[in-house]
Amino acid sequence: MDTGQLVLIIVLAVVVIAAVIFAVVVGRRKKAEVNHRRAEELREKAQEEAIGAHQAKADAAQAEANALQAEAEANRLRMDAEKHAEKAHEAHGRVEEHLRHAEKLDPNAASARPADASRANDRGTAGADRAEDVNGSSDRSNLAEGERLTRDRSRRDRSTREDERNL
Repeated sequence: MDTGQLVLIIVLAVVVIAAVIFAVVVGRRKKAEVNHRRAEELREKAQEEAIGAHQAKADAAQAEANALQAEAEANRLRMDAEKHAEKAHEAHGRVEEHLRHAEKLDPNAASARPADASRANDRGTAGADRAEDVNGSSDRSNLAEGERLTRDRSRRDRSTREDERNL
């Protein structure tokens, strides 16, 4: 091996090493660029999902507000129904009081028609029993519905409070 061949081998080795170093540097730059683009895409996707999450949270708050409004309306209607039932019960009591007072005032009513009076009382009592059954069942169903709504609201409030505590 003469000196010319040795110099040529050294020059070729330096060129090959330089080419490898150049390839590695260019590869790293491309990889960094690809990673940068991928990171930008992930940031954009995260931002879109954050907007969706905020929208979902707003929708949930609106639904909760609608539910509370409906519950308030139901409570108002229940109170109205209870007032009407109470008025009906009071009116029924006044009618009964008037009938008793009329019986006391009319001396002929009890002696003249005892069988008729007992039949009328039976019909009146049966009618009153039916009215009380209707009003009673209505009141009971209103009360049962109110209790159910109260239980539902308390469960929902408890779960909401537990969720808030977990955050």
